Amino acid sequence: MGERGMVVAGHPRASEAGVAMLRKGGNAMDAAVAAAATLAIAIPFMNGLGGDAIALHAGPNGDVTAINGSGPSPRSISVAALRKRGIISMPRRGPIPVTVPGVVAAWGEALEKFGSRSLMEVLEPAIALAEEGVGLDVSAVDFFNGDEYAELVGEFPALEAKFGKAGGRRLGERLKQPEAADTMRVLARQGWQSFYSGNLARQWLAEAQHQEVQIDLEDLAAHATSFEGALSMTWRGRRVHVAPPNSQGLALLAMLGLSEAQPAPAPSDGSDPLIDPVSYLARKKAAFGIRDSYCSDPRRIALPQDLLSPDRLKTLALEAAPAISLSGGGDTSTLVVVDAAGHAVSWVQSLFETFGSCVVCPSHGIVLHNRAMLESLDDNPLRGLRGGFRPFHTLCPALVTSDEGVELAIATPGDHGQPQSLFQVIRRHFEQGLDIQAAIEWPRLRHDQGRTVMLEARCPPDWDIPLTDAGFVVKRLESWSRMMGGVNAIRKCEGLLMGGADPRRSSYAIAE
Repeated sequence: MGERGMVVAGHPRASEAGVAMLRKGGNAMDAAVAAAATLAIAIPFMNGLGGDAIALHAGPNGDVTAINGSGPSPRSISVAALRKRGIISMPRRGPIPVTVPGVVAAWGEALEKFGSRSLMEVLEPAIALAEEGVGLDVSAVDFFNGDEYAELVGEFPALEAKFGKAGGRRLGERLKQPEAADTMRVLARQGWQSFYSGNLARQWLAEAQHQEVQIDLEDLAAHATSFEGALSMTWRGRRVHVAPPNSQGLALLAMLGLSEAQPAPAPSDGSDPLIDPVSYLARKKAAFGIRDSYCSDPRRIALPQDLLSPDRLKTLALEAAPAISLSGGGDTSTLVVVDAAGHAVSWVQSLFETFGSCVVCPSHGIVLHNRAMLESLDDNPLRGLRGGFRPFHTLCPALVTSDEGVELAIATPGDHGQPQSLFQVIRRHFEQGLDIQAAIEWPRLRHDQGRTVMLEARCPPDWDIPLTDAGFVVKRLESWSRMMGGVNAIRKCEGLLMGGADPRRSSYAIAE
């Protein structure tokens, strides 16, 4: 708890960097960018210089701005050209799904618009951590000693050369990233623009193009972060704000709207005080049907004005199924900040999948993301790959406001699970009445595709039978599964800040 400012981030070193900025007199955005840059070093397999970011910023009066730091596909890429090469479906890794990395521009432009400190100052903690090395925590050791990393380095040896061997890694072992430190020093001296034009841009891009990445200098130079009004709706007397499409924030609003427009009673057997799993899945699938019909680059489709109106949601069929069937991108990093003046930030950044595309620019400490992985190689009007357009994005920051300003800043990793985890935590807190930490720790369920439903082992055993009877296949996970995300949250109530940090990951809360 705290009364001035607070940072909750997906790694303790990021939280430290953010709160140090607050203690020096910086504001919420100064702290957010310091924490975000530190996350890029502290958890390099989840996010980094070669990724994207989407965020929300709120002023003391509750005005919310969406910050879209996602990059477009290369202008030169086309489905026809890929098909001529014999590529008929989007590869999961490698150079094809690489889009323009927007995170560096997002740091710089958000700082210019909302911050008070220089990029040089806010990058200092990240540069120092890259030089001295981040101590591997339990989550990192599990990853580097696990099967996934072993498979990745087997296919992409450059990862091992940069991040070390698979297996035999020790708790507290230091992972140094001197090339990333050097790149950040250039950014600190020359500005964020140097990542997109000039010598630094030409150098790292040459390494990427040598590996057949199709981005060119014109793609980089044309990139810009967008700032626009958040997408929001009234829910239980408050306003819930998310980023507009191409973000999937729309799914969170639809789920919350349906909880009011078509409320479902708690299980009659008393197994849970709030959520009936079968009813939850029907509403989740309907909400994701809305998502999959409208979440794309806004140049491709416009949102109907009444899309989330109570009247429209009341008539929405609950058997609608999502169109997207491919999961991915659970490795994302998030942070939330509230400062003493009442500014708030919810920030999400990612490489999408673990180590993204696995394309490494070794001299610059950059691993490029694979954000276009969910695009299809056809003429689908929403999901068909199109050069120069932003792809569908799973990053889903959220803020909840009232007349008094921000009440809740919240974010989580988890690809398609992001709106699901946020929905469950928000309802557990505001409806069930749990404090924010207890709401985060409550067991969760998740559904991505098909009939498989993931339940944490702590979920009621009585849920299995009705789910099976409804035709679902229940998959029980460990009690505290990272598949359920890693929610970071700050609740503001009567001037008191209460932090919530998810034990499922390396989340950590620090008050100013």
